[in-house]
Amino acid sequence: MRIGIVNDTPMMVEVLRRVIAETGRHELIWIARDGEEAVQMCAWQLPDVVLMDLLMPKMDGVEATRRIMLNTPCPILVVTSDMGTSTAKIYEALGHGALDATQTPALIGASAKRDAAALVEKIDNLGRLPPEAVAPPVRASAAPFVAPVSIGNAAAVPLVAVGASAGGPAALAQLLRGIPAGFGAAMVIVQHIDAAFAPGMADWLGMQARL
Repeated sequence: MRIGIVNDTPMMVEVLRRVIAETGRHELIWIARDGEEAVQMCAWQLPDVVLMDLLMPKMDGVEATRRIMLNTPCPILVVTSDMGTSTAKIYEALGHGALDATQTPALIGASAKRDAAALVEKIDNLGRLPPEAVAPPVRASAAPFVAPVSIGNAAAVPLVAVGASAGGPAALAQLLRGIPAGFGAAMVIVQHIDAAFAPGMADWLGMQARL
């Protein structure tokens, strides 16, 4: 697959470049140093996957993701070294159409190989997604209100189970926006995502829903 890197830190760019090169099956086609340049590069040469940093000068990764998905939609993987402080921005980017997020691998150390393998797995997963999974997010229209249903046996409450992986957060947000406040069923959501992002995900999805 052809990959574009969006990152303003030379060391992080080198880490990502090495990970891509070592796979032997992916090709780095360009590097953008900020979000504004990333938008231009996607218009010039659309990659199969964009590795998007969040905190950059001129234009951050959230706005770059929004513009890319509006003008030249393609799979975007948020790759950040600031997971602890960037949770809100990560979910903003996912809401604009980024498909997944992961930690930038370390250059050296015990976790370097593990993190690199996790990044490659996510890149491969995005490459297997059908084209419709990369469509820009669409705001669901307002659904009619449905009155709560009174039931006598709590054990008989209907259950809706939803499982999601790459691309799941944006799809889940779109799904939840379309469910009315009086939805008469319990819902269980299972989302495959890095553990570091999990604590903020429930809060973010809660802001998308009327349940």
